[in-house]
Amino acid sequence: MFKTIKSAARRMTKAAAFAFDTISAGWYARNGYYGIYSALSGGLPAWSGEPVSTETAMGLSAVWACNKVISESVGFLGLDMMQASGDTKQLALKHPMYAALKYAPNCEITTQNFTELLTSHSVLQGNGFAKIVRRSGTGTAVELYPIQPQMVFPDREKTGQKRLVYVVREEHQPDKIYTVQRDKPQDILHLRGLGWDGVRGYSPITMARQSIGTAIAQERNVANFYAKGGRVPYVLKHPAKFKNDQDADKFRADWEKTYSDPHKAPILEGGLVYESIGLSAADAQLIESRMFTIPEICRWFSVFPTIVGDLSKATFSNIEALADQFVRFTLMTHLTRWEQELWRCVLTPDEKEQGYFFRHDLGALLRADFQARMAGYATSLQNGIESINEVRHHEGKNPIAGGDEHFVQVNLAPVQNMQSATPAARIKVGGDK
Repeated sequence: MFKTIKSAARRMTKAAAFAFDTISAGWYARNGYYGIYSALSGGLPAWSGEPVSTETAMGLSAVWACNKVISESVGFLGLDMMQASGDTKQLALKHPMYAALKYAPNCEITTQNFTELLTSHSVLQGNGFAKIVRRSGTGTAVELYPIQPQMVFPDREKTGQKRLVYVVREEHQPDKIYTVQRDKPQDILHLRGLGWDGVRGYSPITMARQSIGTAIAQERNVANFYAKGGRVPYVLKHPAKFKNDQDADKFRADWEKTYSDPHKAPILEGGLVYESIGLSAADAQLIESRMFTIPEICRWFSVFPTIVGDLSKATFSNIEALADQFVRFTLMTHLTRWEQELWRCVLTPDEKEQGYFFRHDLGALLRADFQARMAGYATSLQNGIESINEVRHHEGKNPIAGGDEHFVQVNLAPVQNMQSATPAARIKVGGDK
């Protein structure tokens, strides 16, 4: 046993020494004691005593579901590269970034996976990064490659212009420094979450570690409760004292051997009295506390509990409204960040002047609601907003002859035209009598 303890201690000492050897003074200045603690223990400490990291937090179904529903929703929405010329807007089909953001940003990953990956990094850690590959000479962006957030350190220059810089640290590779320069193409796409200095975003996992740590402790206690056969802590009252320590140790060993099997019922004999000293699951309100944890975690991600599968407060009247609010108050924030950061980071100054921009197609959110989709199309057709062929394009159908015409209803007239109308005409249209 002592050899095992010494071996484990030796391994921990080596691991700690290796960690400290690889941590530079600059790393410590950025992360301090909590960074070292997190690196060695697997996460920052919470009041519950549980270390909280991205990995441990993702083990909670509420955190996993919030991250999943936001990231995948942003990922499946169509992201188009557009070009505006005067009042005309059209798809930038000839630009390399159109296909990169429509189908695949590089030869290794699809747009769906790439978009939800960077969104997930932003949702959980507050920052998502990607390397922008450009054509030599023109600077036109052609590919995007995701970078792990823990490898990128955004900062400002200590002297001079105090420009924004990104230090990328890859394993066994020298540091790469990318500087953001005015009127020059950037090399790093930075998807920021809510932040405090305009350089980096807060890590929601770090900010919510007390709530998440409490939830992890609850999960651990529930698991231990069932692992012990659903039994609460107890004491045994013996009617007489043991003659010596050997008898006491033997009794303890025999009882623990019997009681270790949750399916074996121990026999109380010789005047033994079993007395519980802990709280039962009902007294500890394990179910109630776990149910409270879901909305508590959802608040950190601006997600309604019904979206992640908690229907305890759902009704027929509010569930559809909550789904609409999820789009307005949660998804739109992430979609706007994507569109603006792509414009800022990916486009060259010349491309910005040429009117290129990015836009998401929110119509995919109505793909499963046929009636709502058809009602929207009918309104667009009747008011001349879209033509028949444009509607058919949304539905993935081929155009038809004469389908490019726009139509409006003819039974509406300006109010000014009715001022000179005869009383009979006004009565006919429901006007003054």
